[in-house]
Amino acid sequence: MESKTAKIHIGVGGWEHEVFDETFYPRRDMTSPEKLGHYAQYFDCVEVRATFWDQSLTDHDAQQWAGAVAGNRAFVFHVKLHSAFTHRKTIQSGETNRMRGILQDLASRNRLGALLLQFPYSFTNTSGNRYHLVKLSELFRGFPLHAEFRHESWNQPSVLPLLREHSLQSVSADLPRIRQLMPFIAGHAGEVAYIRLHGRNDKGWLLNGFDARYDYLYNSREIQELRRRIEALSMSCRDIYVVCNNTTGGKAFVNAFQLQSATMDGRAVSVPPATLNAFPQLRQIADPKHEEESLFAPAPYREAM
Repeated sequence: MESKTAKIHIGVGGWEHEVFDETFYPRRDMTSPEKLGHYAQYFDCVEVRATFWDQSLTDHDAQQWAGAVAGNRAFVFHVKLHSAFTHRKTIQSGETNRMRGILQDLASRNRLGALLLQFPYSFTNTSGNRYHLVKLSELFRGFPLHAEFRHESWNQPSVLPLLREHSLQSVSADLPRIRQLMPFIAGHAGEVAYIRLHGRNDKGWLLNGFDARYDYLYNSREIQELRRRIEALSMSCRDIYVVCNNTTGGKAFVNAFQLQSATMDGRAVSVPPATLNAFPQLRQIADPKHEEESLFAPAPYREAM
């Protein structure tokens, strides 16, 4: 059998966190499209967090997102399904059509990576929840669907056939090693693997606060562990999406750049000056030529807008 190597796409969970103004962007007064254009200089995928809580977004917003990343042909968006579907388990035709409009616009431009169904810990493996999962797969049939389960009751052999039957793929989530949380099992059901790195802050997770939960910086040993997991997958699928969601304090950028370098045999990578200033340890892997050029080169988003 001929071996193959997957394309590895590394990104961050969202681009509009306030702390990113200090740790990633060159100016504080940048608009959201400008930020996205800057982000797309360094990464080729991102999770759209706003769709998880904002019901005012439409396909018009999707058009703006696509326009902002026009300078990066490989860039794709992972859209988080609104919490009404995953947390409150309510389904309304208007909300379904709105979400489908966003997905369809991105898909038509080859900018859709996945629709992310992120379920809470309380979403356990019951018959009622399995029925709801199947219902969501029917509502969004035709789009690449990836489900993240956080309760270990979903870690059962019977779950994989269920997902395959309904064109669903699982997300491999790295969570703290806390009892009854889903273990980190890096795998895939189809040609695409989706890994989300939330960090391993046990205490912060139990505090149940957003900033505390995702306040974690993977160390060098853990980065190499993750690299080995990613490389093990690369021979059996087409694409691997790795999203660093340990966004508190901007730490996701540190680990995203470290993973970029680690998965390219330790080669130097492009790191923006703001991130180097916030995290000097990245100078060990940063390309100094790019840092110098980025201080003077015009931002690509101005050409794309």
